[in-house]
Amino acid sequence: MTRTTKVLLAVVASGAPAAFAWWAFARPSQWLATERGLVLTEGNAAGTFQVVAVFTLIGIVLGVVSGVAVHRITRAVRWEIVLGLTAASTAAALLCWRLGIWLGPGPLEDVTGLKAGEQVSAPLAVDALVPFLVWPLVSVLSYTLSLYLSTDGTEDDEEIDDVSARSER
Repeated sequence: MTRTTKVLLAVVASGAPAAFAWWAFARPSQWLATERGLVLTEGNAAGTFQVVAVFTLIGIVLGVVSGVAVHRITRAVRWEIVLGLTAASTAAALLCWRLGIWLGPGPLEDVTGLKAGEQVSAPLAVDALVPFLVWPLVSVLSYTLSLYLSTDGTEDDEEIDDVSARSER
């Protein structure tokens, strides 16, 4: 197994701790039990947005870390790394999402025996495609920026040698 493969598998595996972070930091909506059933009050509706925002922020942080780490560890510049990083980041996002749903509160349909005035947490959910696209986009962008902003020192040394040679003449 090559170093690149190991690093990309680590990117996929990073979806698991990301799911625990999502579960810990996300505050889902609180549904209120009434005589007519469950209702979502306007004040508690912000939890739906907050769950997606936390998922996206975790994806941004993980994308930056994984993009820079893949560049630093592999040091190879090949187009296959970009495709692999895209696939690994997407897999990490899906792993985080599924594991987060499993860790979080259950579906509202399964809740029974509530009295009026009790609150029930909504399940962790991402109801849009964009948060899933943020993960690979940020990882590839950070990989590319890390690639362009890093120097191996060889170009600088050659340029200094050329200047030194011209000045000695």
